[in-house]
Amino acid sequence: MKKLLKVAAAVAMVTSLVACGSAQKEEKSGNVLTIGISPDYKPYEYLDKENNMQGFDIEMVDLFQKYLEEEGEDVTLEFKQMDFDNIITQIQGDQVDLGISGFTYSEDRKVEWSNPYLGTSQVAILPADSEITSVEELKGKSIAAQTGATAEQAANDIEDAKVTGLKNVQDIMNALSAHQYDAAVVDLGVAKNYVANGEFKMLEESLLDEKNFIIAKEGNTEVIEKMNKCIEKFLASEDYAKLCEKYDLAPLETE
Repeated sequence: MKKLLKVAAAVAMVTSLVACGSAQKEEKSGNVLTIGISPDYKPYEYLDKENNMQGFDIEMVDLFQKYLEEEGEDVTLEFKQMDFDNIITQIQGDQVDLGISGFTYSEDRKVEWSNPYLGTSQVAILPADSEITSVEELKGKSIAAQTGATAEQAANDIEDAKVTGLKNVQDIMNALSAHQYDAAVVDLGVAKNYVANGEFKMLEESLLDEKNFIIAKEGNTEVIEKMNKCIEKFLASEDYAKLCEKYDLAPLETE
């Protein structure tokens, strides 16, 4: 399909740009909206064995491309891979237009926010053989969380916790598997994905209830309005429920 080819070509192009580590501002031709994404956050976004991006957000953007085309919008959506904690900096520096990577609201993030598109929470995940059975027992423990994520904030709210920030969720889980930390704080959808392999367990109590958003540079209401129109169509579609079920993510609760 045309839209899938656009996203695949964009991934191939921008991955090479990120590998070069160039900090120079890139020229963007035509009506291209670049999306900063960190594909280490399964089931939201991740790399398969062929190094192709997969996940809920990837399929959502694929649908957004279709919606824009149906509205006669001459806009191409392109992904640009980077570390999660670099996405906001890249947005603020006009290196990318949008951030879609499991973002949850924090007043410390000086960006423009879309309407929400998923419900979620931050939870604690532990090695399967851990004797910890409640959030109360996390007091004073060593906790890992992703740098720059609200998971890091939630971890720091645990009394006397010794919190370490790591850039990559996969690194966090590898370290937790090796018992380098007592627990990690991650998004509920991410936690359920790792618990499914039997190597980890999750504490059911939420540390922080949240919603997922798309972000843009502060003041860039034009691009956020485009995304909000796409989100509105997405939430009303059959595809939304199907993708939430497919990736075991929480649909946004409507009033």
